[in-house]
Amino acid sequence: MDKRAMLIAELDEESRVAWLWRADPGKRPKAVKNAATCLRELDNLMLFGAPKPEIEAWLREQSDQQVTSPREL
Repeated sequence: MDKRAMLIAELDEESRVAWLWRADPGKRPKAVKNAATCLRELDNLMLFGAPKPEIEAWLREQSDQQVTSPREL
């Protein structure tokens, strides 16, 4: 069994990445909150639901938005 975390793409009606979920080994998936962290770890994650370039583009877009308007903890 692979012990890597997974990123699971949720697609919209036009088959674009609408959201990503991260499932760490042995844990339930949770919505991605820190896109920058996932972006740095992308090569070590298992990807499902969309091609890597589409997942990477979504993470970059979210990461840029988080830098300009960070979410409150």
